[in-house]
Amino acid sequence: MKTTVREGRAMGSPLRLTLPGTCDLEADAAWGDVQAVFGRADRDLTRFSSGSALSRLNRAVATNRAVRVPPMLARALATAWRAFRISRGQFDPRIIGALEAAGERAGVELPASPLALAPHDRWLVLGLRPRIARVMAPVDLGGIGKGLALRWAAAALREAGHDRFLLSAGGDVLAAGAGPLDRPWIVGIEDPSGERSPLLTLELTDEAVATTSIAVRAWRDPSGHLRHHLIDPTTLAPADPIWTSVTVVHADPAWAEVWSKVAFLSGHGIAPLLSGRRAWWFDASKGVLTAA
Repeated sequence: MKTTVREGRAMGSPLRLTLPGTCDLEADAAWGDVQAVFGRADRDLTRFSSGSALSRLNRAVATNRAVRVPPMLARALATAWRAFRISRGQFDPRIIGALEAAGERAGVELPASPLALAPHDRWLVLGLRPRIARVMAPVDLGGIGKGLALRWAAAALREAGHDRFLLSAGGDVLAAGAGPLDRPWIVGIEDPSGERSPLLTLELTDEAVATTSIAVRAWRDPSGHLRHHLIDPTTLAPADPIWTSVTVVHADPAWAEVWSKVAFLSGHGIAPLLSGRRAWWFDASKGVLTAA
């Protein structure tokens, strides 16, 4: 069976679509659908552009006003709020100020972020008719936004009649239906230490997998301290890197992203948090991979 692949970049990550049993013309149309979804998500949800819908919403914090938001941003905010509530504040998109202070700067001017975050805060007001939103602090939707873009792109592919495909964006992967030879899709998870390839191999059918890692987005500050993009909402500082990476399988890519991040931030509490899930966490300093 012929397998067709299309590759590009979106939302700061490599983007790849694999389709079994599809001619080039159909693959090009499917790839166009994927690019369109990711293009809209990037325009609406990025914090790296002052003209994005998210940046406009964040600037409105200074005047404490609600603004009209596009559908994708409204849906992303609603999902982020639900993740915040379900995780009891361990997932908190209001860490944008701490993220910039740690060194991952977007070059977009924003109102000040809170000096402390609490899991019971009400930071979002969202209305759907008309579609308006107000946030009480600037927010970052990078990780969950990529997971949602995968969800939305998969929906577009299914609407176009595709029920078998593998779609990946950076460390997040969504597998729909069966892969080539009518078997599950085989997905390799990269070793963040670079010592083995892959770190583990998964079989996926109608599932998504997300990996949260400090292997790529990590740096040293002028004093030599390790800094990375995974901010602990309780300290507003880069989390203690007990794990190098955490991988979680879930039916939905956005929730795979949420739980991999929350698990990473949970430190030594990771085992009970991920109990009953298909999940793994890796300590590169010891070369130890642990399964839930």
